[in-house]
Amino acid sequence: MMQSTSVQWIRQSAIPAMICGLALAGAGAALAADVTAKMQPRIDAYKKQAVAWAADPSIVKAVRDSNTAGPIPMMGNAKWRDLKESDPIVKGLVDNPAGQLMTKWMNADAKGINKIVLSGDKSHRVAFTSMPAIYIGKGKPNFDEAFGGKVWQQGESKPDPSTNIDTVQIAAPVKNGTTVIGVLLVSLTAANLQ
Repeated sequence: MMQSTSVQWIRQSAIPAMICGLALAGAGAALAADVTAKMQPRIDAYKKQAVAWAADPSIVKAVRDSNTAGPIPMMGNAKWRDLKESDPIVKGLVDNPAGQLMTKWMNADAKGINKIVLSGDKSHRVAFTSMPAIYIGKGKPNFDEAFGGKVWQQGESKPDPSTNIDTVQIAAPVKNGTTVIGVLLVSLTAANLQ
């Protein structure tokens, strides 16, 4: 009798837990969606735009200057996550000339673009339109592939870690002549790509 009661209790406990687990797994899968053939031409047009923006003299100068100065001393991703949007360090990267220029570009296509982030050669942030989730982007494909000289594209749409908007990210290398010195990342609003 005791064994049968234990088995019933395990079944009663395990089944709801499995259902909950499957539901959560399904919800996670729903958060990412493949880029469709219908979306790709619009993404390709944005990629061309990102390459042009990455070559803008103001962007190249901002990256060159930031690379000379180096990353913010003692700033890593853990310390970065403790900062608020209102922190002077964060505001300085939005309000600097490159941040203002990128905000102008984003606002001109507010339905299509939800964030732009500029990084230097150490993958540190140089400027952005809104605070990204991390300060150092090295090890992420959006930085690594673009810094390798390629225009990078995310293969699926998923919520941006800092804006929570369903996004397809693209990234273009910033070059000083033929040398890659940084990366320009653009977050495209997935709903606008349909």
